[in-house]
Amino acid sequence: MARINAETVAKAHAANFGFEPIGSVFAPGRVNLIGDHTDYNEGYVFPVALEIGTYISYSRNTSGRVRARSMNLESQLEREIGSPAFGDWLDYVIGALQALSAHTGTTLPAGLDLTIGSTVPTGASVSSSAALQVATLRAAVEAFGIALSPEDIAQLAQSAENNYVGVNCGLMDQMASSTGKPGWALFFDTLTLETTLEPLPTSHSFITLHSGLSRQLTTGAYNERRQQCEAASAQLGLRSLREATLDQLDALTGKTRARARHVVSENARVLQARDALKTGEFDRFGALMTESHWSLSQDFETSTREVDSLVASCLSRGVLGARITGAGFGGCIVALVRAGEEAALVSSLRLTHPTAWHVATSTGISPATAD
Repeated sequence: MARINAETVAKAHAANFGFEPIGSVFAPGRVNLIGDHTDYNEGYVFPVALEIGTYISYSRNTSGRVRARSMNLESQLEREIGSPAFGDWLDYVIGALQALSAHTGTTLPAGLDLTIGSTVPTGASVSSSAALQVATLRAAVEAFGIALSPEDIAQLAQSAENNYVGVNCGLMDQMASSTGKPGWALFFDTLTLETTLEPLPTSHSFITLHSGLSRQLTTGAYNERRQQCEAASAQLGLRSLREATLDQLDALTGKTRARARHVVSENARVLQARDALKTGEFDRFGALMTESHWSLSQDFETSTREVDSLVASCLSRGVLGARITGAGFGGCIVALVRAGEEAALVSSLRLTHPTAWHVATSTGISPATAD
């Protein structure tokens, strides 16, 4: 398979469909620095858009159908835009288009031919599905001349994942892909929908490492965590765990209490981490990341033995902080290191973690290279 970028995806589209695409779009993946399983509890999150992402070249067709080619999977699927979910990768595309049609209140005026290529690994908790859905929506609004804000696109992508694909996720991934940009951390208040971009430092880097263990959200564990959080807020008589305090959690028991303790403490950590980033307190930021990991591992039980081991290995090698990122149950971790130490960390992990691999590095944009 050819290296995936905008040019190779456009060339593949022409070769596959017999004519040049009328346009091309891109949507990035993301790594979450801190604030996991808080977004569906009306809490705070702090992700970063990555430079890797999903490319789509597109054309309109007169069939009213979607014909989509995945370069990564070397697979082409075709069906009506109004089709029910089939349980395959095209669900993410069809679901996004159905959400767009429902939003506009009209049937989309034509079908779409799509060629899709992604540099985001699947099952890694770096938002491959959100990048695909955001890219699909960007292609559709360009193809059909529909005016949508980046925030609208994010919310439609979330609706598609919730209501069509069947994963009851929050809004973080879609907002990071639709409104974020590499080199900047996106502070997102999921209750008020307030977003602000905070510049990453040039003196430090956030390294995203795949544990070697992929995850699958539709097994039900993710949805179960959300149900447990909703049960906790209901028992406390609150709208959501955003309103809860640690003292209030004494009224809860067992796993319900543990899940709620993670959410309440994680919200506090996100606010502290944002302050630490602004003031350049990177040791503090790293410590908060590590606290977050063990909260996710012990209270929320979304880590694994392999991921815990990789985090511990990074910490033993002097990183400032490390944590599982995203939904969990495998996938990636993110580690904070001083600039210049990135390659040494990755190299030192090869012997003890042979299946782990480097996904991306996020750092600040120097004035010399900024737009």
